[in-house]
Amino acid sequence: MDMVSKVDISRNLPQAKRRTGDSRSKIRSVVQALKALDYLESCGDEAGVTEVGQALGVHKSTASRLLATMESGGYVARNDVTGKYSLGMRIVELAKTKLDQLDIRTHARPFLEELVQKTEETAHLAIMDQGSIVYIDKVDTPHTLIMRSKIGYRISPHCTALGKAILAALAEARIDAILQEESLRRFTPNTITDPLTFKEHLTRVRIQGFAIDDEEHEEGIRCAAAVIRNHTGRVAGAISVSGPAARVSRQRVEEIGILVRDTCRKLSKSLGHNGNHT
Repeated sequence: MDMVSKVDISRNLPQAKRRTGDSRSKIRSVVQALKALDYLESCGDEAGVTEVGQALGVHKSTASRLLATMESGGYVARNDVTGKYSLGMRIVELAKTKLDQLDIRTHARPFLEELVQKTEETAHLAIMDQGSIVYIDKVDTPHTLIMRSKIGYRISPHCTALGKAILAALAEARIDAILQEESLRRFTPNTITDPLTFKEHLTRVRIQGFAIDDEEHEEGIRCAAAVIRNHTGRVAGAISVSGPAARVSRQRVEEIGILVRDTCRKLSKSLGHNGNHT
């Protein structure tokens, strides 16, 4: 078969088959573009056309065309001095949009419900605001004896598991400032009121990854809590599980603490936290 015949045959291919080939080519281009973005992100700096081509396993000219197309959309940026590429502002815009969508209450709700299902006790989601702990969501226990807490309710941080979990994740200077403003007021005989003892307690919280309120805020109530971290590693809030001391013994509250800690780690991961603290 001569060359002319080959050309004639390709021209006579069914239209559907040609479209299929075009679609596959477009899909390959999309995959290559995504890989290029991943490579530039992993570099942490600029990368040249040759480097990108080698990373993708394509010819330099192919990499050049791909990067030029991505640059036109703002997905990569070219340094006119070095001729190298880095991630563009469009990536920042997309990331910001996604991060703005990560409402902590929306993401935490299924985890709160899961904790209540496993423990049959009350779960709270809280944040720290102006040195106080504020409840922003709650899932009640199925038992008739329930917690009287309400969303929007403010409590002191030093006598609660939620507060101690968040305080333990803060810098020492920030802890000192909050404690100076709030003071270690006694609520029950179990409330820790000595600053040195309290700081030693926070050290234990950091080591075990969860905090416990052993009837320190309200007599007859025990609670365990752990922090939630966002994509930057900063504390986004905390989750607790609380119940009456009649149902939640000292041994059980430790077990609940481990469960809450592990649940908060899963939630933190879903928010983009990579496990490193900042």
